[in-house]
Amino acid sequence: MRRGYKWVDRELARMDPDADWERMISLYVGHRVPEFALAMMVYPGTMRMMQPSFGSATLAHTAKLETRPQRRFEDGNTFLMAWMVNGLSSEAGLGAADRLNRIHLAIARRTPHLPGNFDDIDDFVYPLVLLATFADRLQTSLGLPGTGEHMKTAWHHWARTLFRLLERESGPLAGEAFPEDWDAMTEFALKFDSRPYEETESGHRVATAMMEFFAERWFPAPLRPFGRDLTRYLAGERVCRLHRIGWLSPRRERAVRVFLKSAFLVQRLLPDYRRPLPERLRQTRRTERTEGTRRSRLTR
Repeated sequence: MRRGYKWVDRELARMDPDADWERMISLYVGHRVPEFALAMMVYPGTMRMMQPSFGSATLAHTAKLETRPQRRFEDGNTFLMAWMVNGLSSEAGLGAADRLNRIHLAIARRTPHLPGNFDDIDDFVYPLVLLATFADRLQTSLGLPGTGEHMKTAWHHWARTLFRLLERESGPLAGEAFPEDWDAMTEFALKFDSRPYEETESGHRVATAMMEFFAERWFPAPLRPFGRDLTRYLAGERVCRLHRIGWLSPRRERAVRVFLKSAFLVQRLLPDYRRPLPERLRQTRRTERTEGTRRSRLTR
């Protein structure tokens, strides 16, 4: 069935965000979000999430971001696609939440020297708030239109529902408080970001690894310095200084802003994707592995 050039907005406009929020998130992420935008959210977003010192210590302990960053990116995408595209009520969505709970508990048991690394409620609220509000915060910071009111409502339902599926080390989060609406989520994020945090060597090491991977994964060698600048900009000056990965000169910051504004404007002109994002991610993964095998054979 032909859906037209720009069909997602028409479908979303027909839906009730209080009743159809799960389908709205699935449509938006599945057919509007490019893979590059997902990467822009995941790695700089993780830098923000590990502002508390025990967050970076836990990531440094697992070492996956430093030693297997591509695998970490793919695993993270698997969770996000199950929750955003398959839906939180689906078998895949519920299974992903259960799997993450088991992973967290297993890590907590293996790291008694990191007490509370999976027990602070705010450290569960913040990542979900960041995922829900990332696009709006970025676009409005660039002077572009942000998320529409109906999608704000849908994103809040999504974040709150996922929160209630998760468990901290001391028990389920289902009965704990979550920001009551979109405005409360954005206020929570601003307050979380403004707290005083301590510099750590683990934070510096993991943030550096994430920045380097993002630049190498998405930019050819001559443009990798710009890729690192883009990562810094998306993480934010305060986060970059906390992790000691440097900040941008005014000229380089302007270049990144021009790039991002242009990318958003181009995206608005392009047709909505007909293939859902999980399918596009699988195709990219197959292509990269085929190319990697080919390069390996050539170097033997």
